[in-house]
Formats: sequence, C-alpha cells, structure tokens
Amino acid sequence: MLSKKTKYGIKALTFLGRQEDNTPVAIASISKSENISLKFLESILLTLRKNGILGSKKGKGGGYYLLKSPSEIPMTAITVSYTHLRAHETVLDL
Repeated sequence: MLSKKTKYGIKALTFLGRQEDNTPVAIASISKSENISLKFLESILLTLRKNGILGSKKGKGGGYYLLKSPSEIPMTAITVSYTHLRAHETVLDL
C-alpha cells in the first residue's frame, strides 16, 4: 500500500510531466490542479528535490520542474523517497 505522500508525489510528478516545455511550475498551480494541500505538497516536492528528481527555481517565473524526462524516472525512485530505504536496498529486498 502506498502512503499519501507517495500517491501525491506521483500526482505532482505526473502533472509536471505533462507540461509542454518543462518550465518551472508554481507550487500553488500544482496544488490547485491536483487538489493537494499546499503545505503538504511543499513537503513532498522538497523531498523529491533533495532526492534529485525535481529542480526548482526561485523568484518570478519560479517553481518546480523535472530534472529528467518522465520516462527516465522509475517508480521506485519516487517510492524510495518516502520509505527511507537505504541506497543499497532494492524493491526485491522489501
């Protein structure tokens, strides 16, 4: 069973992956579109940024964006971000 953080992380990444030109998207836009609490989403996106899945840009025109194409982001990278597995563990070890 996936945690809420994982489910919402997937929703946010899917939203970002649908963007045409991979420009930064304001967190408020993602929150509103995906119906995710702004505070909760901030925490989720920060974790994904720290894990190298997202990039961020500050200031006017800022927001979050994917660092890789959606096809290059494995589902395990998202899940591991929220389950606190050590780097050497794999899904098979679960």
